[in-house]
Amino acid sequence: MEEKRGQTGKLEYMETIRVYHSLWKNGLLVAVCFGFTAVDIFLINAGKNGIVAWLAILVFGIGGLFMLWLMLKERITHTPYYIITDDCIIMNSGFKTIKVHFADVERFFLTKVGTVAGAKTKLIGIQYKKNVELQKYKDAHMAGRAVRHFNKRVACSQEAFPADGLTIKPKDLCKILNEKVKSNISACLM
Repeated sequence: MEEKRGQTGKLEYMETIRVYHSLWKNGLLVAVCFGFTAVDIFLINAGKNGIVAWLAILVFGIGGLFMLWLMLKERITHTPYYIITDDCIIMNSGFKTIKVHFADVERFFLTKVGTVAGAKTKLIGIQYKKNVELQKYKDAHMAGRAVRHFNKRVACSQEAFPADGLTIKPKDLCKILNEKVKSNISACLM
């Protein structure tokens, strides 16, 4: 709980929710990545050094190292992947920090996007208020507009947050975010 001054000047407490990557789920993913990398190294050492083996080492090796780095960084620095306050959600992706204010959001929703292997990745889609969504599109450069257009077609929203492999279920995270949007609207009406 953090303290802040409300509109009336009275001291209020802000609830902060911290969400991390699940050690169990992501640890298993890291182990699988390193397993594939080890098999590909073995194949190359056995004389079967095709381009596929080298690409697999590159993809699975870097992917596994990145997930391991992200999990360790979160735990060592006590920096959660998501911080949810009364006003916004902050995502620390490892490279940059993204902040979404609840006052700009109409609603959050669950969506799934297919991957190459046929699996579905769960995302929390963000439906911004119309004026905010239009402004974000206008402010984006040409490549950014193309990405936003692609995201809208694939995930039904310009922006979305990853919801898999966390210490909270995607459905529960979406529910909390929508409750924050509703309480933010109520606070603005007072």
